[in-house]
Amino acid sequence: MTIEHDFFGILGSDDAGEVYWSDTAELGDQDVQIDLNSPDEDSVAVEALDIAAAMVNALEELDAQARESLVADLSAERSVTNAYITTELEEMDPEALEDALIWDSGDKQIDFLRSIQLQRVGFHPHHFRSEEHFAVLEYSISPDETDALLVVTIDVHGDPVIISVER
Repeated sequence: MTIEHDFFGILGSDDAGEVYWSDTAELGDQDVQIDLNSPDEDSVAVEALDIAAAMVNALEELDAQARESLVADLSAERSVTNAYITTELEEMDPEALEDALIWDSGDKQIDFLRSIQLQRVGFHPHHFRSEEHFAVLEYSISPDETDALLVVTIDVHGDPVIISVER
């Protein structure tokens, strides 16, 4: 069985039943990996694919919303965003960090968040009708220098569900 969608094309499943699609999209002057996967095609609604396609087409706005949630997280008592920034500022090679920070307004945390690069957006359309993550946005300050990612997980409405760090 396959699913046909105007944006994603024909989505078939592999032998295990998993549905997978991948491509790249442009965001400013960089390429962002976009993928969509589901453990089985029976759990993928066309409406979920439509929402994922709309989010890909509005990648700049999706990125801006995620960055706003990172700025808002800075004021939290146990800020994951602040911990990520502090760790990267301490652990990165100073020269690499200087190259990575493309903003210099005097507010190091905000400059850092403006400088991180969106690396990947992963969609999980099988979570369409649940409170679980619908999309995961992965950011890095310097993909060549660090494996640490600042991850913003959003729901089907584009609202942040959780902010985490992956190493």
